[in-house]
Amino acid sequence: MQVYYKCSRCGFSAETNIWLWRCPKCGGPIDVVIEGLKLTLNGRRDMWKFSSVIPAKPLVSLGEGFTPLVRAGFLGKNVNLKLEYLNPTGSFKDRGSAVAISKALEFNANTVVEDSSGNAGISVAAYASAAGIRARIYVPKDAPEGKKVLIKYLGADLVETQSRAEAARLAVESVSAGDVYIGHAWNPWFLQGTKTLAYELLDQLGHVPDAVVLPVSAGTLLLGLYIGFNELMNLGVVSRLPRLYAVQAQGFARIYEEIHGKYVGEPTRIADALRVSDPPRLNQAVGAIVNTGGDALVVNDNELISAWKYLVKRGFVIEPSSAIALAGYWELTRRGVVQRDEEVVIVLTGNGLKYIDLMSKM
Repeated sequence: MQVYYKCSRCGFSAETNIWLWRCPKCGGPIDVVIEGLKLTLNGRRDMWKFSSVIPAKPLVSLGEGFTPLVRAGFLGKNVNLKLEYLNPTGSFKDRGSAVAISKALEFNANTVVEDSSGNAGISVAAYASAAGIRARIYVPKDAPEGKKVLIKYLGADLVETQSRAEAARLAVESVSAGDVYIGHAWNPWFLQGTKTLAYELLDQLGHVPDAVVLPVSAGTLLLGLYIGFNELMNLGVVSRLPRLYAVQAQGFARIYEEIHGKYVGEPTRIADALRVSDPPRLNQAVGAIVNTGGDALVVNDNELISAWKYLVKRGFVIEPSSAIALAGYWELTRRGVVQRDEEVVIVLTGNGLKYIDLMSKM
């Protein structure tokens, strides 16, 4: 198996014996390319069951992956909920953190640096703590208090900024000798973790679903699914891709706008985990949607809250940003874009226990 970096913009390539999170030639997103991929399953019951396709050693793992896939008959006979919020730190980000922090250990990093609205920061802080290295996390000051408390309690240095965009800028500027920038929106190793969701869905369902509906901000889970299902198709394990439907929040719907044009609406006040206004892998995210025959759509806060209450009252303790996927599914079925007899997976990405204070106000 040959592994190397390649820039999706200018074609620059390099060996993976150096830490790269973006192209040093043009500044574009850089990918990890694997040639000679072979799938061999092992007996583990976490995402490392698929270690043969992950170009990293599991140097740090908290048991991420193999979250429950629940048949949701109350939504439709073929609707499944993928409970990614039951990952170790309460979000799908643990898949990416496990790989990225494991690679950081391979590079003998002293400190990992991340910018986040909360979930990625918690995840990186936890995996860095487990690995015995420092973490410095930049977050917008209006991030939920519960998330900021968890980041600090996990031992990371928390730096509050005026906005989500400023958090990203200051994080990059702060990187010095001995640091590595994890930057989940950019980091190619992070995607090598999130791609395992595709392998896992096939393992749990036994076949490719017709559609996957998921919350999307920077697009790390969307791209992970696209990479994973494409690898499975190239391996000859599956013969088609599922349609990928990206559900975005008002005010932070850049992927939707790239496909459909400008969307006018008041920015979300509830979906704090979905507030990336300028995703660095925008073109790749659009390509993942278009190439699978999927789409992007926007959900407002009222629709989101209705979906959130609906799921929580049925025992799915998720964060508001996760519920946006159900609101999107309802809209897709209303339009007839997704048929009610199709096999659908709705991904619930983040844990609601971080939002008890908000629940008390609803």
